[in-house]
Amino acid sequence: MRFTVEPSPAGGYHVRLLGSDAPLSHHDTEEEAEARRQAYERGAGEARGDLVDLPDGSEVLVRPVRPDDKPLFVAGWEHFGEESRYRRFMGYKAALSPRELEFFTELDHIDHEALGAIDPRSGEGLGVARYMRNPDRPESAEAAVAVIDAWQGRGLGGVLLRRLCRRAAGNGVRTFTASLLTGNRSMLALFERLGAVKTRGFDGGVMEIDVELPVDEVGVLLRSAATGHVGRAGERQHPQ
Repeated sequence: MRFTVEPSPAGGYHVRLLGSDAPLSHHDTEEEAEARRQAYERGAGEARGDLVDLPDGSEVLVRPVRPDDKPLFVAGWEHFGEESRYRRFMGYKAALSPRELEFFTELDHIDHEALGAIDPRSGEGLGVARYMRNPDRPESAEAAVAVIDAWQGRGLGGVLLRRLCRRAAGNGVRTFTASLLTGNRSMLALFERLGAVKTRGFDGGVMEIDVELPVDEVGVLLRSAATGHVGRAGERQHPQ
């Protein structure tokens, strides 16, 4: 990946991924923008995380999302079709703004956590699972999963969601909540493999659900086995 620093029409400077119109971040000074550009370049060259085998034999790296992952989000956005974007945001969306990129990548990893999957060969971002704790229900958190079109149906969403479940449980989350389009059966199936699903209501084609998280990994595996979705996915630590 290559990056440029350009003046912003509104003042200050933008850092852009070369070939993309959407800016990655906005900075008050050129020095700040240049420092961030160098950080993006360093991050793009790193290949750290857990190496995970998917059921189809492919491998992905999985790790927590970092602030310097903004380029992966911008590049990955181009690999989501309109339908995938519509299902994830429940509306049509052309691009991610710098403010949204900041929200998606600058996390405290306790109340807001996200795990990303990366192709270990190309370094491209493949998918993300995240949760955000509900302020009014601190033992619950809103969860969502997004996988680029070419990697859907290969078990990646389930891998990310199971790992996210373990991170959430370790931070005191006992229930995932989610808002799904009623026609999004694949996402509903992912949550059903994770835990007991309770529908809280419907509103304008959107279904609100609660998912009770299992107390341990055995519970996840037993539920996946009961629905016939246990694959050969395994995990091992990638050498640093």
